[in-house]
Amino acid sequence: MSQECSIVEDLLPLYKKQALQATTIEFVKHHLANCEQCRQFATSKQPQDYNLPIKRTVTFFHVVFIVLSFMFAINSSLLGNQTSFAISYAIFGCLTYFFYKNIWIVFAISSVPVFVWAIINNLNNSLYVTHYSLTEIGTLLIGASFIAILHTIFALFGAAFAILFRRFTK
Repeated sequence: MSQECSIVEDLLPLYKKQALQATTIEFVKHHLANCEQCRQFATSKQPQDYNLPIKRTVTFFHVVFIVLSFMFAINSSLLGNQTSFAISYAIFGCLTYFFYKNIWIVFAISSVPVFVWAIINNLNNSLYVTHYSLTEIGTLLIGASFIAILHTIFALFGAAFAILFRRFTK
C-alpha cells in the first residue's frame, strides 16, 4: 500500500459524503480510476464505526474537562474569598471558551456542575430540607439555580474576554 493509497483511504468517508473540495475530489477520483485495491476498498461496505477512535478521544477529553470543571466548581464555591472566586471563574470561563469555542458550552459547564453540587450538598442539610415537601424542594431548586447563575455570570465575563481576544488577534 502506497502513501497515496493510505491518504485516499482516509479521505473516502468524506468523499462518499461529498464533503471535500473540488481538487481533492478530482485527486480521489483519479486515484480510484488507477488503483484496483482502493477501488475495491471504496466499494466494500465499511464498518459503521469507521471514525470511532477519533470520537472516543474527543469524548474522553470532554469528560475529563467536565469532571475537572465540576471539581473546580466545588472548590471555588467553598472558598471564602470573593475576589479569588470571581477571578478564578472568569479564568475558567475564558479557558472553557478557548477549549470549546462555543458560548453555550461555557454556560452549561459553568452552571450545571454547580447546580448539581448545590442540590446534592444541601439535600441532606437539615437547615434547608427537613420534610422533603414540595415547598422545600422548590426552595432548594431556586437556591441552586441562583448559585449556578452567579457562577455562570463570572464564567461568561471570562468567555467575553476570550471572544474579544480571538477577534482582535485574527
